[in-house]
Amino acid sequence: MNKQNTTKDVPARDNVTPGLAAVIVLGATVSTATPFWPQALGAPPPLGPLLVGACLVLGILWHSTVWWRDLNEDQRQIHRKAWWHGGNFGILLGAAALLIVLATGLPIAPQPLSDRPAAWALFGFLCLLAGQAVGYGVAWLVHRVRA
Repeated sequence: MNKQNTTKDVPARDNVTPGLAAVIVLGATVSTATPFWPQALGAPPPLGPLLVGACLVLGILWHSTVWWRDLNEDQRQIHRKAWWHGGNFGILLGAAALLIVLATGLPIAPQPLSDRPAAWALFGFLCLLAGQAVGYGVAWLVHRVRA
C-alpha cells in the first residue's frame, strides 16, 4: 500500500492567527521612535513596523524549519539538487539579464528614479534573486519529474 500522503494525528488548532493578530496590533499601535538609531541615517522610524518585520522573519525561519523536518530524505535531496543546479544556473541568467540592461542602456525606472544608485542596486539585486528563484523552480520541477 502506498503511504505517500499520510497526515499526522495532530489536534486541529490554529496557533498562527492569534500570534499574527498580536503582531499586527503591536505594529499598528507602537509609535515610539526606534532607540539607538544612528543620527547619520536621519530621523528614527517608528518601532512598530520594525517589530512586525522582525516577527515576520522569525516566523518564516520557524515555518521553514518545521517544513524541512517534515520532509523525507528523498524530498530533501530533490530540494538540495534543485537549489544547487537551478540556483547557480539561474543567478547566471539573472546576471546576464543585468548586463544586457546595462549594455543597452534600457531604463529600469521612471526618469527621476533611474539616475539614483539605490535604484540600480535594487534592480541588480532583483535580477539575481529572480534568476535564482526561477532557476530553482525549473530545476525542482525537472528533478521532481525524474524522481
